[in-house]
Amino acid sequence: MAEGSIARTLRVLEAVCDHGPETLKALSERTELAPPTLLRILRLMADEGYVVQQADRTWRGTMLVWRLGCAVNTSVGLLAISREHTDRLTAELDETSVYAVYEQGSVTYAAHSEPIKPVRAHVRLGQRYRLLAVTTGQAVLAHLDESFVERALAEEAASGDPRDPGQVATLLAEIRRRGYAAGPGVRWPELWGCAAPVFDATGDVVGALGVSIPTARAEEISDQVVAGVLREADAMSVRLGRPAVVREA
Repeated sequence: MAEGSIARTLRVLEAVCDHGPETLKALSERTELAPPTLLRILRLMADEGYVVQQADRTWRGTMLVWRLGCAVNTSVGLLAISREHTDRLTAELDETSVYAVYEQGSVTYAAHSEPIKPVRAHVRLGQRYRLLAVTTGQAVLAHLDESFVERALAEEAASGDPRDPGQVATLLAEIRRRGYAAGPGVRWPELWGCAAPVFDATGDVVGALGVSIPTARAEEISDQVVAGVLREADAMSVRLGRPAVVREA
């Protein structure tokens, strides 16, 4: 019983932070909890400072949750390292770059650098995405075993965006062959993205470095973007203990 209560509470907190501010009704539909049960959980979390109800009756996470998230991001030990590489990519390309951490079947944007110009891709730190939904996720998924691919396909189908398994298999094989994922955005068709996986000393994929640019500029600098992303992803992997990769010219 206690474990069930904890699981429900964590599910509610995740829903509030990922999708809030939302009304009790919307959160009830999202979490599949009855409004009285949900309201009791929300009030308990509010008493502890994790959520707050706003004047319009919607619920959102508090800065306490953000502080904890920042502490976790720092404790992972990749924040400073990844920011160096995103900074270099942005300085070279004058476009938005991002490092996405892979964990628990999804990627979360943990570091980013943005150029100072009016038309650019905007990245929301802390945002989590399904692996097939973004190029950073695809770059990671290409280096996971088949069970993760099946799970990713099931998640897309559940979200209302089913993918053809054959086409996904072809896509992932091409990413492994080239060493990077690239193409127009799935979530944002007006953006073109490129991402390469980052590996640790054991050879496991731990995330991906990527660049997002408005589609109108993609053809002009795509080759430069690919070269930069591959270089910085390889350099970051080496810093994490993976042997240097020799790529064909």
